[in-house]
Amino acid sequence: MKIPFISNVVKVSKRRVVQTSSLFISNAFVLSSRNFIPCGFLQCSNCALSTFACPLILVQRGAVIASMGMFGMMSDKIVASVGSALAMLVLFGAVFGTWACGWLCPFGFIQDLLAKVPVKKIRMPEWSGHLRIPLFILLVTLIPYWTRSLFFCDVCPPGAINRLWQQALGIPLFFKSPEGIMAVVSIGLLVAVIAAAIFIQRPFCSLLCPIGGLHGLFNKISGFFLNVESESCSACKQCQAACTQGINPVATPANSLCSRCLACTDSCEYINLDIKL
Repeated sequence: MKIPFISNVVKVSKRRVVQTSSLFISNAFVLSSRNFIPCGFLQCSNCALSTFACPLILVQRGAVIASMGMFGMMSDKIVASVGSALAMLVLFGAVFGTWACGWLCPFGFIQDLLAKVPVKKIRMPEWSGHLRIPLFILLVTLIPYWTRSLFFCDVCPPGAINRLWQQALGIPLFFKSPEGIMAVVSIGLLVAVIAAAIFIQRPFCSLLCPIGGLHGLFNKISGFFLNVESESCSACKQCQAACTQGINPVATPANSLCSRCLACTDSCEYINLDIKL
């Protein structure tokens, strides 16, 4: 006897294999000595298992150091930290676009699994994805500069996963310090994202993720892009029905909300992923 939800979750596909592999490689404790190397997707580098450094934490460190008036003393470290993070983000965006979000990001993978719960889904309006760039500027650069703290890390839902398994038993003690209160806030946001992911496809990615917002800007020029044979399109809109974000790939194949999950390519022979590097 097959249980539909369980069958959908464990269904094997190329994308699931890549996502699962990325999850384990990104959190391979034996490789944690390399976690000074930034990756091009969201990955909590505060976790002891983490293989890579989250690029957002490196940018925030640069903002904090600059705010403390230590740019002259630590200019080389700021340039190295921020430069390597931004270079990796731009490199991933230019090469993959949002394909890295759809196939490599561990937190995106978790949201994909939650979306398999068989309930009626809510689709977000396309304009919602435009909030992510202002959030990048505000949460990753300006607030860390003003508060001299790694603010985004303090509230980041993926980072809360690390807090849960390391500090769950000490949650009551968190309220005794500002850092503890922020930890509780991030855990609350994690719970909210998990609940929302059952009804909305990748809510964190679509609304809040600074990295996804940055990568989305590159979808028009990235090496991985959707090739749509619009002249052969019969306007059946099966591709739009298959799209988890409700995007019409024929009209906007480079939409910034597209995570390059490639569900549309399975629904129509006239839509394909092209790679030009």
